[in-house]
Amino acid sequence: MGPESRNPQPEQASLEGDLRRFEAELHQLEIEYTKFFAGARPRPPVELRARVEALIRRWDRVPIQGSSERYRYNTLQLRFRTFANLWDRGLRAREEGRPGPFSRTS
Repeated sequence: MGPESRNPQPEQASLEGDLRRFEAELHQLEIEYTKFFAGARPRPPVELRARVEALIRRWDRVPIQGSSERYRYNTLQLRFRTFANLWDRGLRAREEGRPGPFSRTS
């Protein structure tokens, strides 16, 4: 019996915990980037974003068996990628000194 087939349940429990953490940290990341682009934070939340990206990398390498878990993970991953693209465009615009997706128009 190989180490993979000993006990598949801890991986499932780990997936559930990681999905809950992914949801919570993605929500917090949205808040932190909003604060950053509003000027309430001096720097973007690099550490939090790195933790979210590490979760994505971890589960990208593992086939998720349950369809509901796979759907939930894919939805969260797509949401993160969409926001990351927006945040990166905002950062690039800020560095180039031009209005970006978060600039205020009055």
